[in-house]
Amino acid sequence: MTAKKRAKPIKLEWSGGLSSTESEIPISLKTKNQKTESKVAAKITGKADIRRESKGRAGKPVAIVCKFSDVEAKNPESLKLLCSELKTSLACGGTVENDEIILTLRDFEKIKITLEKLGILARIV
Repeated sequence: MTAKKRAKPIKLEWSGGLSSTESEIPISLKTKNQKTESKVAAKITGKADIRRESKGRAGKPVAIVCKFSDVEAKNPESLKLLCSELKTSLACGGTVENDEIILTLRDFEKIKITLEKLGILARIV
């Protein structure tokens, strides 16, 4: 005998409350295709610092781009956009945490040159 394949269930998230009467607004279900509204990512300019850190990373050094002078750096979407640009141009890994960009690269001069090409004055701290 062969086993029948089961279809994958659809994940649904509840974004409503409990309603006691029919006059209230009906419950809407949010699926994966619907995206929440977020701020538009803009280009970050200004100044930034590059610092080296290895604590808590099994002794492996990383470069942290922090202390942005531009107000747009508070927007997480803009930081993600800048991080992806840096990762593609430097061929390294990276992430965004606590309004800082963490890059797994040891060559700080290369990071500084790339940031200056993107319009951000950087200094190595």
